Amino acid sequence: MHTRTLRTFIQTVAATSLVLLATSNTFAQNPWADAVVSYEAGADVDPAYTNPDTTLGEPSRMTGSGSWVGAVTPFNAPWMSDQLVSVGAGGHLTVSFDEPITNDPAHAFGADLIIFGNAFFGDASWPDGQVSGLFEDGPFTISVSADGTSFTPLAETFNDGLFPTLGYQDLTGPYDANPGSVPSDFTKPVDPGLTMTDFDDRSFDDIVALYDGSGGGIPVDIASAGLDEVFYVRIDVPAGATSPEFDAFATVPEPAALLLFGSIALFGALRRGR
Repeated sequence: MHTRTLRTFIQTVAATSLVLLATSNTFAQNPWADAVVSYEAGADVDPAYTNPDTTLGEPSRMTGSGSWVGAVTPFNAPWMSDQLVSVGAGGHLTVSFDEPITNDPAHAFGADLIIFGNAFFGDASWPDGQVSGLFEDGPFTISVSADGTSFTPLAETFNDGLFPTLGYQDLTGPYDANPGSVPSDFTKPVDPGLTMTDFDDRSFDDIVALYDGSGGGIPVDIASAGLDEVFYVRIDVPAGATSPEFDAFATVPEPAALLLFGSIALFGALRRGR
């Protein structure tokens, strides 16, 4: 192929790749739940935590009010009534998304959805942050639907989280009263292969390192539902369970790193060929 023709071809492919990348990024700008379809509080729920609209939009990065404000960390979970909704035994919550949640094995760790609650680690060395146990509620089940009518339960039963929310990556400590300048990525799952053993006795800095830029949350693979994409997520809490609280839902975006890398490499090749 003639050099000029080859360069034109590469320019076209690179430009197309960048357009697709921009489209992917635009699509990923609203990965949060968009509407509450139905909610039933269930048994033994604090009436202050019965507004399901708190689960719309992104997860909380700060929590508290007045002199009790602090960054959300795995030791300092969100706790305000305008941040959480509780689902008691026998209750349920259904939310919908304008964009699909896709079942894609290429997603990070195979996770397609991330759910944020208010689980937190106990602190054996307050206020420095050293993991001593995990405070979580549940269990609950998750069902998904493409049409909002027919729901398929996922095979796994969940609790509200081994991976408590982390709002920022650059905090000075687990109870920092000020927001950080580097937000964690709420659409990036934590490695689900990590277990409580990996966190036992770990420091706050160790946890941030293990999260690797993620904002935490419960990673959910929808593959067991047998659906390519869904728009609805339903949580059901069985009788006798301790009511979990929920803060937000996030879809995992389509992989774009390889596309970006390829585009950069193509432009690099063009520059070297001049």
